[in-house]
Amino acid sequence: MPDSRRPDDHTAPGDERPSKTPTPWTYKSGPSGEAVTMAVALLGGMGFFYAGVPGGAISGSVLSVALMSYFGAATPIGNLMRLVAMAITGVSIGSAIEPAMLRNVAAYPVSIGIMVVCVICVTLASMAVSVLISRWSKPTALLAAVPGSMAYILSVALSMKADLPRVAVVQMSRVIFLVVLLPIVIVMESGAHLAPLGGKVTDPPLVLALTTVAAVALGLVFVRLRMGGGMLFGAMIASGIIHATGLAPGRVPMPIMLVGQIMIGAWAGSRFAGFDWNLFGRTILSSTLAIGASMIVSFVFAAFAAGLLDMPFGATLIAYAPGGLEAMMVLALGLGIDPLFVSAHHFSRYFLINFTLPLIIGWLMKRENAKAPGIE
Repeated sequence: MPDSRRPDDHTAPGDERPSKTPTPWTYKSGPSGEAVTMAVALLGGMGFFYAGVPGGAISGSVLSVALMSYFGAATPIGNLMRLVAMAITGVSIGSAIEPAMLRNVAAYPVSIGIMVVCVICVTLASMAVSVLISRWSKPTALLAAVPGSMAYILSVALSMKADLPRVAVVQMSRVIFLVVLLPIVIVMESGAHLAPLGGKVTDPPLVLALTTVAAVALGLVFVRLRMGGGMLFGAMIASGIIHATGLAPGRVPMPIMLVGQIMIGAWAGSRFAGFDWNLFGRTILSSTLAIGASMIVSFVFAAFAAGLLDMPFGATLIAYAPGGLEAMMVLALGLGIDPLFVSAHHFSRYFLINFTLPLIIGWLMKRENAKAPGIE
């Protein structure tokens, strides 16, 4: 019997059954389902937070909702709730920006330059592992390896004859690995939880309300301009300016910060709602190898940049982490790491990938078409 698989559909040992579905998820949404999912995220996030787990609010909410998804009980978080989560988180991150942080801005261009090289090496290392060890096709390996821009990557995966489910597994699983592993590594390296945010002076209610209005307004402008993470970015900029100039005297209250972190975690975990867990099981080894390669490269570059620029290793590690813009910025906030430094790098990476990836994909598609039989 002839092989019915596509010529470019290679599989690794234990990974022989390619998915027959174009996407790995099917789900139903609804306000009541969102409320239950948020409640589970709250229990998980607060449980981890009070247990003293580093970055516990986000890691606990991500893991609890992902587990909920495994049992088919989670509901994807809708766009409105996601915007609310990003607005709260953006205001919180902006309130953590202090004038002293601006002294490190001089190191940003060099650090961002190192990060650009890091992104290239991360992509190549992850792609090489997927092609040489897992025997995935090059289009599948490339799209799974690129750290970020998941929506765009999934939209072009089919046109490149890539295996969309496998790309989605790696892209979605990477966030879980990062959220769980990075806080542990950072705390082990530093010997203690970094600069906890509790005990800081908080903004008066009226100041907080006015700051939130300004932050949401700028965030909506960025959303209107279709900027990735626009609400988060806009809210952070508005809140950061207000706090850095002294117009707002303190921080967002800790309970509100935690709510934002838990909501972001719930959104990340709910992306597994309706997920094809059989596919996940068949590709877990291949996915782990690819993600592991990208994380090792990130660790090496973060250590190099930290030594060269005399920056904390935790800051460079989160700044160079391969993907999860919202999650990494929330981790920086939860661990007390300079949010301005981290956000500058992740937004730079976002724009780098979004400007260059279409060109790379276009070039690869031309090569694939040129190799196809019957094409002059």
